[in-house]
Amino acid sequence: MTRSAYASVEDLLRDKTTDAPVFCVHPQAVRATARGIVERFPGTVLYAVKANPDPNIVRWIVEGGVTAFDTASIREIELCRGVLPGAHCSFNHPVKPRPAIVAAYRDFGVRDFVVDHIAELDKLIDEVGSDLIVQVRVAAPNPSATISFNAKFGATPQDASVLLRAVRERGATAAISTHVGYQTLGPEAFAHALQIIGAVVDAAGVQPSYVNLGGGFPSVLMPAGLDLDDFFGTIIRVHRGDARLRDTPLRCEPGSALAHPGGGVLTQVLLVKSDGVYINDGVYGAMAELLHTKIQPPTRVLTPAGTPRTGTLRPYTVFGPTCDSFDTIPAPFALPDTIREGDWIYLGMMGAYSQILITDFNGVGEHEYAVIDDPA
Repeated sequence: MTRSAYASVEDLLRDKTTDAPVFCVHPQAVRATARGIVERFPGTVLYAVKANPDPNIVRWIVEGGVTAFDTASIREIELCRGVLPGAHCSFNHPVKPRPAIVAAYRDFGVRDFVVDHIAELDKLIDEVGSDLIVQVRVAAPNPSATISFNAKFGATPQDASVLLRAVRERGATAAISTHVGYQTLGPEAFAHALQIIGAVVDAAGVQPSYVNLGGGFPSVLMPAGLDLDDFFGTIIRVHRGDARLRDTPLRCEPGSALAHPGGGVLTQVLLVKSDGVYINDGVYGAMAELLHTKIQPPTRVLTPAGTPRTGTLRPYTVFGPTCDSFDTIPAPFALPDTIREGDWIYLGMMGAYSQILITDFNGVGEHEYAVIDDPA
């Protein structure tokens, strides 16, 4: 079965004739998630394509109301324009090859770029001139991020102020952006980022055409008692309360927050030991992101016939199919003590940084693909 549509995961299993793991996509969940974020964020929402560049996912996100994209390569720009001709694409990788800058500008009409260093600004102007919006990316340190996005990219506030002035002096339109880090666990990180941006704008004496707050909204790691409205509410409060920024439009570019709810992984049990479960997918397959989140995603265990496996939950270490001991899920999984070889485990909230990272290490990278009509 490849790229087949099913009413549910159970329906898929009743039709399944192979033992390959399946990456499942849920159109209803993708559309609903996109619609909710577009309606609630106080500005323009761009999808960070790197999270999942599956054309189906991109198309369903567009159907949910997103019409702009955070892209980091020519291939990502091509993908988005193939799904939505004329879509707004920002080339938001802070370090770009010169040929890619030219191709984005000349072949795709991209006019929105990011820099975090004067040499990258000079490269842009040298290659395509000043008919551009140039976002200056400023670092916003954030210890509550699961993965820091400020060690590799982002100018210091002082350097960002100099860069903003340099953008204006070279005749381009200035904007400012940041990224608080992957799966940020508290809304105040966005408040802090806005405060840094306000200070940069003040020091530069340059009013940006917009402020891009990047991604980093939690999805699989949303803290208990919080939801995205808490993050958006904090952004609204701080933005409106800052006279330096309140009239400047906002943007954001979520990736995992948009993609996570729309994907799942169906993997088969190969062996059960006393305290270990061996499956046919792992960290070299669709589960690479679990190395960072260190969680058990929402889980269902099904028999080969597609019926729920019941029993007392107990912790197991879960091992992937390769001969590499690194291929181990870092968090224990609570699974029914009746789990058996041949059973299937369905992991939800796996739509981001999963399908795109599948490798063929050890020759076990084959995955099937199914569209599932139920919401997830």
